[in-house]
Amino acid sequence: MSLAWTLGTAAAIAAALTMLGRRERRALRAARGSILDAVEDQFSSAQLTTDDAGFPRVAGVINGRRLRLDLIPDTMTIRRLPQLWLAVTDVQPLPLANRGVAILVRPSGADYYSLTERMTYRLDPPAGFPWESLVKGETAQSASTLDRIRQTAAAVLADPKVKEIAVTQRGVRIVRQLSEGKRGDHLLLRQCAFDGARLDPLDLKNLLTQLEHLSQALRDASKGQAA
Repeated sequence: MSLAWTLGTAAAIAAALTMLGRRERRALRAARGSILDAVEDQFSSAQLTTDDAGFPRVAGVINGRRLRLDLIPDTMTIRRLPQLWLAVTDVQPLPLANRGVAILVRPSGADYYSLTERMTYRLDPPAGFPWESLVKGETAQSASTLDRIRQTAAAVLADPKVKEIAVTQRGVRIVRQLSEGKRGDHLLLRQCAFDGARLDPLDLKNLLTQLEHLSQALRDASKGQAA
C-alpha cells in the first residue's frame, strides 16, 4: 500500500466528514429557525430576527399588546440536560419604578438569563410558592409589588415548566421550558440538539393569559390604593 494511496484515502475521509458536518449544521440551523413558525402569523407587524446560534426571536403585536418572544438555550449545566427556555414578555409601562420583583424557581447559580439574579433585595417566598423559589426585588418597596401578584404568581408557578416570573416598570415576563436537549448528543458530543422543539399556538395563548392576569393584579391593586 503506497503512501500516496494512504494520504489520498485520508484526505477523502476528511472531506467526507467535513461535508457531513456542514450538512448537519445546516439541518440544525433550519430546525432551530422553525421553532416559532406556528405562532408567527398571530402577530401583526411582526419583526423576526435570528441570533448567532440560529434561534429566532419575534417581536410584534397581538390583540393590541406589544409582545416579544425570545428563545434561550441554557447549556451551562452540570447535573442536568441542556434546556431551551422561552421568554415571553408583555412590553408595557407599569408604575413600578424601583419596585420591580422577580421569582426564580430552582436557581442553579448559573441562570445567566435571569432577571431575578440581577436584583439585589432578597424577599421571603410567600406561602403557596414552590419551596425552591428565589424571590428578589429592586428595593425594600418591592415587597408591596410581591403582595399584589402573590396569588396570581402562585397559580402560574404551579406549572413545573415555569422557570421565572418578573414584573418591572418595563413590563411582565414569564420564562418557561420549551424543550430539553437530547441525552446522547449532550453526553457524547456536548451538543444541544432540541429535536422537535416548537411553540404551539395554544401554549402561547395560555402564557399570554397568565401575563394578562399578572398585569391585571397590579392594576387592581393600584385602583384599590387610589380609592
